[in-house]
Amino acid sequence: MEDGQYVNGSVWFYAPNKGAPVFFAVAYIATGAVHFWQAVHYKSWRLTGLYVFCALLFAVGFVIREVGAFDYSNLPLYIASICLVYAAPPLYELANYYVLGRILYFVPYYSPIHPGRVLTTFAAISSVIEALNGVGASYIANQSLRQELQQTGYSLLKAALVMQFVVITLLVTLATTFHVRCRRNGIDHVKVNQALLTLYISSAIIMVRCIYRAIEFFDYAGVNSSSPGFDRSTISPIIRYEWFFYVFEATLMLLNSMLLNIRHPRRWLPKSTKVYLAKDGITEISGSGCKQERKFLATLFDPFDLHGMIKGRDETTRFWEDSSNTREAKTDVNLAVQQ
Repeated sequence: MEDGQYVNGSVWFYAPNKGAPVFFAVAYIATGAVHFWQAVHYKSWRLTGLYVFCALLFAVGFVIREVGAFDYSNLPLYIASICLVYAAPPLYELANYYVLGRILYFVPYYSPIHPGRVLTTFAAISSVIEALNGVGASYIANQSLRQELQQTGYSLLKAALVMQFVVITLLVTLATTFHVRCRRNGIDHVKVNQALLTLYISSAIIMVRCIYRAIEFFDYAGVNSSSPGFDRSTISPIIRYEWFFYVFEATLMLLNSMLLNIRHPRRWLPKSTKVYLAKDGITEISGSGCKQERKFLATLFDPFDLHGMIKGRDETTRFWEDSSNTREAKTDVNLAVQQ
């Protein structure tokens, strides 16, 4: 039973639990295997391939944590486990942007942002977050570094967390704005509603995890464990007790992965971005799809294409208004309105 006291020689602060990492490693392998099968079954590697990768990161991270539990003075094992576990949650959020982009493709005419620009912009932001996470986690985990460098690591991770908060808020804002527009214009399709519901739940789970990490980092930011006479019992309980990590990191992210198993996006969203819903809210149409006519940097720094709107170019990128689009036979009214 944990007592919140420092274990002499432990780089983890406490003596890590030896059973929990085994459970979570097996659980993440299982949910990752299901995601792998689903990606093959639905042919959705581009849309949901990150689910498999995230589960793999967690599984390997917990395997290393299990090894470290038997040698809790081993610094390289601690660093490897921390870096792998920290890397996965931002990628889950990036995967949510993939899904949001696909939802916007399905009903493009009510999207607050051109569907083709969602992934480009937020993938770039996620890349920055991952870089900050990687460097920051390696700095704080390596306790042989100078205190100044460890504090730099905490600052980098706090910056990454703030960016994650912003990204999640933007995702929910975009999704909610889109959802409201659909409802106001009579689009109450089960595929749209169910896919968005999954997105909302997943984002809420990741947000709770981010809040936990933010409290942890900001609590530890001012701690200087190398100072003479430092009392480790004054450190925040979030750091001194391992169960916080297993509840707010390991369990929450496992629930998120299982949620995406049960409510897999391809259960509702079409395989191709060229298929979208007609304005009657029932018929699905096969069109030409998005044609990206702008350079990458222009898309990155001006995702709403404000310059194009001013110049009138935005009208030419509305692929859903192409008169050559063909209607498909998917007009089942029972699927059109969510019961």
